[in-house]
Amino acid sequence: MKRLLLLLCIFSLAGCATGTGAPSVSEAAEPTPAWPPAPGAVTLDRAGTPPAPALDVIIEVFDTGLAEAAAGPGEEPVFAAVRKAEAFYMPLALRQALVESGHWGAVRVAPRASDTAALSLSGRIVHSDGVDLVLALRAVDATGSVWLEREYHDRAAEEDYPVAAGKDPFGDLYRQVANDLAAAQRARAVAELPAVALLRYAGTLAPGVFGDYLSIAADGQRELRRAPAEGDPMLARVRRLRNQEYLFIDAADEQYGDLVERFAPTYHLWRQYAHELARYETDYLARVGEREINARRGTYAAMQQTYGRFRRVKIHEQDLEELAEGFDNEVTETVIDVDDRVYRLSGSLATQYGEWREILRRIFTLEGGGVP
Repeated sequence: MKRLLLLLCIFSLAGCATGTGAPSVSEAAEPTPAWPPAPGAVTLDRAGTPPAPALDVIIEVFDTGLAEAAAGPGEEPVFAAVRKAEAFYMPLALRQALVESGHWGAVRVAPRASDTAALSLSGRIVHSDGVDLVLALRAVDATGSVWLEREYHDRAAEEDYPVAAGKDPFGDLYRQVANDLAAAQRARAVAELPAVALLRYAGTLAPGVFGDYLSIAADGQRELRRAPAEGDPMLARVRRLRNQEYLFIDAADEQYGDLVERFAPTYHLWRQYAHELARYETDYLARVGEREINARRGTYAAMQQTYGRFRRVKIHEQDLEELAEGFDNEVTETVIDVDDRVYRLSGSLATQYGEWREILRRIFTLEGGGVP
């Protein structure tokens, strides 16, 4: 918005000025943020054969980054409803890249952090508009080993718009993350990770029973100390309850997918107009940096054109915010059937997830003859 106001002010002054010097591009442009370079065209690293073991991945819904955006000096205004929707949309886009790579087992998007998977991925949206996307990502396996922790940046090109079905202007970023995770997997011994993940989850249900199967170092790293006996009935119950937790995550994942399907077309159109507006601003500043502004250059017509673009962007922003509110008010009741008993969960999906995990802990305790 500040860029737009700056541009309109320049156009207004151009309609009145005669023979005055124009500001240079360096004087008018904002400082370049310290983002990593964009990766360019990225080809997805696809697995030739299915991996063994196939590691399950949980991608947590991203941190919106709204607190940092509000606190940062000179930051562009961020539409909160849209950013909250992006926090769901972007993990789903990343999930798609991981699935297409073929390097992983089940890849799920969860409302909150989960102890169930061999590899967990969290992220924060640093910057997002139609031109640049910057994500701060962190991947940690079940032992506590960090696979990657860095910022990723991608810049959309003119040919990325309009967005084709099934595509994303920042697809190269997601493919780069998928490639980096595949490389990190190849560089590690991962055979024990599924067992560590299962026992870590078992420890959250019954720490007194499963607490000594894993050793925990001072830095929080976990290591498999010993394995349960084959056919352990309590571990079988842990597996069954973990599958019930996955059942909820898959139900939430489906709700996210439905919301994204309605949200994406207007979202892509909004990003396209924002990209066009930014490109028009850059082109204009480059032109006025090379010549003097005078009233005979048709700047009023240019200002009208810019205002027309601005008006279209605002119209799509209104439509987008209405759609994005669906993510902020995701209160669809989730119904789950466990052993012929129906559980109905309400509230936001994050709240439902916490409630469901508590129900599973109580089920585990009751089945063991204990008191919840």
